[in-house]
Amino acid sequence: MTALPEDARRLARRAGRGAAALAAVAWALIVFGALVRAHGAGLSCPDWPLCHGQVVPEFDARIALEWGHRLLAGTLSLGVVALAVTLLSRAELRPRFMRPLVWICALLALQVTLGGLTVLLGLAPWTVTAHLVVGNTFALSLAWLARNALDLASDVPRAPAPAGRSIWVVAGGVGLQLVLGGLVSSHYAGLACATFPLCNGDSLAPTLFGPVGLHVLHRTNAYLVALAYAVFAWQRPGLAQLGFGLVLVQIAVGAANVLLRLPVEVTALHTGLAAAIFLTTGLLVRDALAARAPTRARLVETPALGGAR
Repeated sequence: MTALPEDARRLARRAGRGAAALAAVAWALIVFGALVRAHGAGLSCPDWPLCHGQVVPEFDARIALEWGHRLLAGTLSLGVVALAVTLLSRAELRPRFMRPLVWICALLALQVTLGGLTVLLGLAPWTVTAHLVVGNTFALSLAWLARNALDLASDVPRAPAPAGRSIWVVAGGVGLQLVLGGLVSSHYAGLACATFPLCNGDSLAPTLFGPVGLHVLHRTNAYLVALAYAVFAWQRPGLAQLGFGLVLVQIAVGAANVLLRLPVEVTALHTGLAAAIFLTTGLLVRDALAARAPTRARLVETPALGGAR
């Protein structure tokens, strides 16, 4: 691809910073959603998109939480529209960012739909889990686009070091852990193993079926993720070390969540750390793909997340 004019690079830089800010808001929205669920406020607005048939309902504490979550989601949606308009307004940037923006907007539409279904279907486990997974993927996609835009605008593009095959093991484990965490939450299995490190004082894995089995699988995969991250962080210092540190903290917070009987604050922290680990791992995958690119033009592609080719 040809070099960008300076004003287009400045626009890409501003858009990259804006996308990073939107990714941070998306992360905060995930934590906010955990607070809504932990306070039992997921159905405090029993209809959708209105709340008790009103745009602005009469508030109590739980309604304020759920309505505030919807308000923040709406504000984030407007930010994504503004980002898309900004990037697509320049002909030089349009071919580079059209596909990732279409991907992000599709995720946003899916997430909004899942949010509505979560309410209308009375917190069905599959909608709760899918809502969590898509929300995390949406936040990662914004962060991925931000890195692409900032790399494009940089005078000296950063050249990530090759990651090797271990990043795919780490990424697979983290993705599975996110799904398992959603299933544990949506099936109210957070205290199915009420002791730690043993499950109900019996064994590490008394069964792999039912709520107890879900909880056991979640714990077991957490240990495997920690092991995979330890190997990867040893092979490639830097962002991988941050990811490994987050995983260790997450295991400690998960144990505290059980031993303290799921306090709201610890539950929200557990969800926030999970989202941070998913983001960190996703950016490591992005760097691994970018390291394969032989030219600056290829550096701004996003093959796994709908990037331009």
